Amino acid sequence: MPSIPCLTRRSALLAAAVAMAGTSRAGRAMAATRASVPLPTADQIRRDYQQMVDFGPRLPGNANHLRFVDWLARQMVAAGLQMGPCESYAYRRWEPKSWTLDLLDGGKRSNIPTAYFVRSASTGPQGVTGPLVYAGRLEASGPASLPPFKKDSLLVFDASLPDMALSHIVHPHFIHLRGEARADVLDTRYHRLWTMPSFQMDALAAQGAAGVAIIINASSAMIAGNFSPHASPYKAKVPALFVGQDQGDTLRAAAKAGQSAHLTLHADWIDGDVPQITAILPGISDEVMIVDTHTDGQNFIEENGCMAMLQLARHFASLPPGQRLHRTLVFAGWPGHMSGDMPEAPGWALAHPDLMRRAAAAFTIEHLGASEWADMPGRGYAATGHHEYMNWPATAGPLNDMLIEGIKRHDLLRHAVEQGPGYTTGRVFHNSGIPHIACISGPNYLLGIAPNGHMDKLDADLAARQTAMIADLIRQADALPIAALRGSDKSLGADPVTGRDTATRAACPA
Repeated sequence: MPSIPCLTRRSALLAAAVAMAGTSRAGRAMAATRASVPLPTADQIRRDYQQMVDFGPRLPGNANHLRFVDWLARQMVAAGLQMGPCESYAYRRWEPKSWTLDLLDGGKRSNIPTAYFVRSASTGPQGVTGPLVYAGRLEASGPASLPPFKKDSLLVFDASLPDMALSHIVHPHFIHLRGEARADVLDTRYHRLWTMPSFQMDALAAQGAAGVAIIINASSAMIAGNFSPHASPYKAKVPALFVGQDQGDTLRAAAKAGQSAHLTLHADWIDGDVPQITAILPGISDEVMIVDTHTDGQNFIEENGCMAMLQLARHFASLPPGQRLHRTLVFAGWPGHMSGDMPEAPGWALAHPDLMRRAAAAFTIEHLGASEWADMPGRGYAATGHHEYMNWPATAGPLNDMLIEGIKRHDLLRHAVEQGPGYTTGRVFHNSGIPHIACISGPNYLLGIAPNGHMDKLDADLAARQTAMIADLIRQADALPIAALRGSDKSLGADPVTGRDTATRAACPA
C-alpha cells in the first residue's frame, strides 16, 4: 500500500486527536502563524482539478490511484491535519489493456470504434476471429431469443439506454431555476450514459459465442473511454464491446451479410490492496462533522469531491483560533466506488464506529462543476450551454432549509433539494441517524476516460460557488446542537449500517 503518513496507533486518532481539540499551545501557535487560506477561486479550482487529473485515471487500486491517495494524505498533513489509521481493502481489479473490433473483407480490415464492457472476459492479446451474426435486441435481462449461430461466432445486438425523466428518479421539493420551467428540467425525457443497463449475457458463452458487440443508442464520441462498473455483472463470461449508434448501420449490415470480424478485449485480473484515508482537524468538542467522498475516479469529475475536501481542509485548518470550528472535522476518503465489489462509505462507517457515534452531521461531495454535454442534432456530441442538473438530498429540518437558502444565495441554477437519504454514495450517514447533506450530478462524460480528463467540460466558476456553499453549510451546521440538526425527519436512522468491518490495518510508516 502507498506510504501514507499517519499516527502509529489507532487509539491515538480516535481518542487523543479529538481530546487535543484545537486548544493545545502548539495548535494555537500553528494556527496563529499560518496565513489563512481562502476558499478556492475558479482559477484555483482549475489548477487543483488539473493536478488530480495529471495522475491519470485513478481506477481502484491501480498505480495512479495509489499515488494519488498517497499525495492526498500528504497534502492533508501539510495543511495541519492528523492522519488516522492506515487502512486498506483487498481487491482483485480488472485492468483493460487493448480492445478493437475490425471488419474483415478478404485481406482488408476496417476498424469500428468501440468501448469495453467492464469486467467482461478477456480474449487475450491475440483476440478472436469469427463470423458476425445479427442477434436482434438485447435487454437488461438478456436476449429474448437468438437466431441459429455457429460456435465461435461474434454476436451483434442492438440495445438502448433507458429513456427516463428526472422526475422519475428524484422528487425535489425545491429547484432553483431562472428562465426555465420546472418541467423543462425535470420532465423532459432523456438518457444518460451512466444509466447503462446491467446486461446479462453469461448464457451466450455457454452456447458457444466467441464475443459480443452491442450497438448502443449513443454516439461513438460519447461512449469513448467509458468505464462503467455499476452496470455489469461483477465478472461476465463473454468478451463484449460497445459500439456507438453512428457505427451501427455499418456493423449491422456486415453482420446481416455474414461478414467476419476480429474482436480483441485483452484484460488482466490483478490482486492488490486499496487504501482508505481519514484526516482529522481537531475542534474543541468531542462531537465531529464528517466530510466524505471516494478517492477513485476516471476524470476531473470522478471524483473531484477529493479536491473539494482538500480545499476545505486547507481553509478551515488555516483559520485563526477565534474563527475555528467548534466541532472536530473528519475528512474521509474511502475507495472502491468504481470497483463493483468493495464496501465504499458503509465500509468506512463500520471501520470507524466511534466517529459515527460522535457525528453531529455529515456532508458527501460528488461531481462539482459539471457542464452539460449531449448528442445534439446536427452538432454531434457537444455542450448544451447549461449546467448539468445537480441533486442535493438533505435531512429534513435545518439542513434542508440552510441548503435551499444557500442555493439561492450562490445562484446555483438547476440545483434541486430533495428529502434524504437520496441516492448518493453517502446515504449510509442519513440511514444511520446522522443528519446529512449530499450532492451529485450525472453528466454523460461522468465515467469516461479521456486523455485530457474531460477538463474541457469543467465549469470552474460553478465548482467554486458550489464549494463556497458547502463551506457555508459546514459553518452553519457547526453552530447548531445535534438535536436541532436532527429535526423531525422520520426517515433519519431508519436503516443503520450493519455488518463486519473488513478493513485491514497495518503499522503506519514513521
